[in-house]
Amino acid sequence: MSPEPKRVLYIEDNEGDIELVRLRLLEDKAKFDVCSADRLSTGLMALTTEKPAVVLLDLYLPDSRGADTFRAVLTRAVGLPVVVLSGCDDEALALEALQHGAQDYLVKGTFDGSRLGRTLRCAIERQALMTALNMNRREQLALNDQPRSYVSEDFLTPLSSIHQLVIAVLEDPADVTLPQRRRLGAVLNKVKLLRSMVNDLLGENSVEPGKMHSEPHSVMTRDDVDALGLLD
Repeated sequence: MSPEPKRVLYIEDNEGDIELVRLRLLEDKAKFDVCSADRLSTGLMALTTEKPAVVLLDLYLPDSRGADTFRAVLTRAVGLPVVVLSGCDDEALALEALQHGAQDYLVKGTFDGSRLGRTLRCAIERQALMTALNMNRREQLALNDQPRSYVSEDFLTPLSSIHQLVIAVLEDPADVTLPQRRRLGAVLNKVKLLRSMVNDLLGENSVEPGKMHSEPHSVMTRDDVDALGLLD
């Protein structure tokens, strides 16, 4: 079973150039189906309906010229390979197009069907590779963030609960003896120490679940403990 033709969106207002590209691609062994848009506006609209495998782009159109043309297309054609096909042999313009994300820059009249087909195939493959690498990078970053999430879930949440319970008991001194208050004060110091160790492990001043830092008594200093008579 033969593969489906790869759809090429050629944004070009010159019918002769469009037909020439179609003829050139007939010379190539790969199958391409060329559709066209004669203005930047219609080309951008076509990108929102049925996404092509690759975009061929002339830079001088009735409603856009030069660098503004590829900037507009590259902004809209995120994740799609774009090959500039221009009658302007301008090295600086070609470099700028590549720096903005174009896969290649061809000058009209300087290539045959084999080179054009190879350029389009390579552009498609490079874009697919870039997409896969970016996806892999995002997955790696997500995996790297998982230990932080687990530390926050497994350590900081219980610490916050212990902290709040001890504070609640200390704020109702009627049922708490002095020895009990001292033991609770030691608990608060241990909670604070553990919280500091977890934050060091995370490598940042994290705010754990329960918003321990924002509670009125969330930061218990030694002076606070002494003032409550919690230590000998």
